[in-house]
Amino acid sequence: MKRFLTIVGIVVALVSGSNVGAQNEPGVVFTEEIETVVTVRGVHHLNRTVTVEDPDGERVTIKVPEESQNLYQIQPGDKFRVRFAQAVAVGLLGPGEEPSAGVGEAMRLAPKGSTPGGVMVRVTQISGKIVDIDYPNRIVLVRGPTGNLREFVVSEMVQRFDQLQVGDVVGLQVTEALAMEMIKE
Repeated sequence: MKRFLTIVGIVVALVSGSNVGAQNEPGVVFTEEIETVVTVRGVHHLNRTVTVEDPDGERVTIKVPEESQNLYQIQPGDKFRVRFAQAVAVGLLGPGEEPSAGVGEAMRLAPKGSTPGGVMVRVTQISGKIVDIDYPNRIVLVRGPTGNLREFVVSEMVQRFDQLQVGDVVGLQVTEALAMEMIKE
């Protein structure tokens, strides 16, 4: 888990220091982090999927990457500590720039024979046009390059939020990191 925190720290630092748009004003960054313990409810070795349940009873099925060498160790009833972090950097783009998108991913998995787990980081760069801003609730609605709408809740820590305007074309760099570590019992 310490390795995860280090990686997330580096990723957040990179996002915070990156120039997402052509202009620096306004440049905003906000983060979200969630940690929980999930229980394995099912393992399908052939399909390489694991179904886990969170403390609220919500279940999700995770596709285990081919690179993972420890799937054989996972059994129903096993518990994993899961931490999800997201950092979003927003910057205004120059006049006339069109919305675009790009994705990059990296992962570090536990070596074969060690405790199952790993860290996956995904960085998505998109640009889009602000179509609505709810200033009191600090919510921005952005239309992406394919016409899809995505809502972002902006932290109170973000400065210059009030300078964003409907019609601004913004660049977004969304960094998501997921760490899973089996809890030995």
